[in-house]
Amino acid sequence: MLKYIFVALLIVNASYIQAQEAPAAYAAADEFNLWNKKLNDTAYVFADIAYLRDNPSLKGSVLDSLTAGSKVVIKSEAYNNTLIKDFYAPWYKVEYTVGKQKRAGFIWLGLLALGTNKDKENQLWMYGFNKYPNRSNDEAHLALCEVKILNPSQHVVGRTSFLTEKGGQTFTEAKVMNNMGLMGLQAIYRIGFLGEACGVATNHYYVGWTGTEFLRLPEKSNVGDAGVFYHEEKLIFPSEHKLDSALIIKDITDGEVIDPNQKELTFKETKKREKYIWNGKIASQLIEMK
Repeated sequence: MLKYIFVALLIVNASYIQAQEAPAAYAAADEFNLWNKKLNDTAYVFADIAYLRDNPSLKGSVLDSLTAGSKVVIKSEAYNNTLIKDFYAPWYKVEYTVGKQKRAGFIWLGLLALGTNKDKENQLWMYGFNKYPNRSNDEAHLALCEVKILNPSQHVVGRTSFLTEKGGQTFTEAKVMNNMGLMGLQAIYRIGFLGEACGVATNHYYVGWTGTEFLRLPEKSNVGDAGVFYHEEKLIFPSEHKLDSALIIKDITDGEVIDPNQKELTFKETKKREKYIWNGKIASQLIEMK
């Protein structure tokens, strides 16, 4: 009898230990992140290789691997904020297809694209975070944002990266534009990180695509605080200003409230114009002597 009790205790203890080793799933705080994914939303894998796991944790067993451009569907709430690549993001249960078979598993959100667009050639343009180089600065993280183009066969044909300051932005958007009159470019990809709160900047980044490589273009930023100040930047390309096919113009307006105690606020504005010369590879700022 004692022998059977001892064996039973061993089985119970083994089950308990196994349960303790399995990663616990806890719902992540319901807060905004730049992915803004909800139940049944479609998303695309951004990482070159992303592992699907049986639990929302790096300790979960690997079920499958998916390559960049693979489509998944969100099927759960967010779980287990996890630090990977120097930034925190939660896990989601997703559905995906391997061959003709539908499967399910958990994926870390940071492996999914922030946004995607398709062009006329059915190429997939996508962007996402690679890592945060300076996570110690809590007020304004520098994030390394990567851009990729995938051909219809889902092969990466081009990629580039740029640093962006992430400091309270809540949404992101992107658009594939034509070359806007700039020689040597097939298209321009404009990526925006949008701030809705006072004092949170909206930043737009532009990268040109030649058909074989990406080239950096000037960027723009807008920020304001109601009743205090505003800063606005506008880029004007050759197809818009029609002055010179090599000229990119940035118009900058700064406004500062004159008297914050007035019912109808008036602002003192200062304006300036920056000019960039495009040589087909680099946009160099033109310094004009006064």
